[in-house]
Amino acid sequence: MLALTRRAGEEIVVGDPRNPLGVIRVVDIRGDKVRLAFDFPRETPINRRELADQKARDEKPTSTPPP
Repeated sequence: MLALTRRAGEEIVVGDPRNPLGVIRVVDIRGDKVRLAFDFPRETPINRRELADQKARDEKPTSTPPP
């Protein structure tokens, strides 16, 4: 895991800096809340952890017994 410190208005470039996969920008920091903006291609799924976990549970393939 990579942990970075950023201030409001600063960005993190994901991927090759010349052709980035996307950019994460710190929009605002108020108390213990941080607002982030994600600039990625539309086809890139971005989910909060709790939603990603829920989707993973809901999408588990149902196993059928072998014939």
